[in-house]
Amino acid sequence: MSKLFKFSLSSPDAVLYDGEVEIVSVSTPDGEISILANHEPLVSLIAPGVMTIKSKDGGKTLATGSGFIKVVGGTVKAFAQTAEFAESIDEQRAIEAKKQAESVMAQKTDEVSIADATGLLERNIARLKVIERKKRKHPR
Repeated sequence: MSKLFKFSLSSPDAVLYDGEVEIVSVSTPDGEISILANHEPLVSLIAPGVMTIKSKDGGKTLATGSGFIKVVGGTVKAFAQTAEFAESIDEQRAIEAKKQAESVMAQKTDEVSIADATGLLERNIARLKVIERKKRKHPR
């Protein structure tokens, strides 16, 4: 059995996860990192993408927005602007939001609109990746 460590994930609205885990994998601007028990101290940005949490009760997959993660003394705390569990994502809505963001970016409007559309695009790509992972684990 793997060693466990304390992990919490919070968004501005709620604490989404708080418990003992075996491993946490998260997207960062430099790529995906995985954290196990006894990880070296670390502070890193979280990039919009996929987060996986594995505990002795199974695994959870989430789509996360921007944020940061902090590893200190056997405790890991993650804070994300947005985070959604696979089960709560509406696939059709994510597809439509992705298309809308791509349309705004293609129009080459002002920089603020492009930045907003880029953020929307990144979040919905992450949401669709989480849905795809869920489908692979639970084929219909």
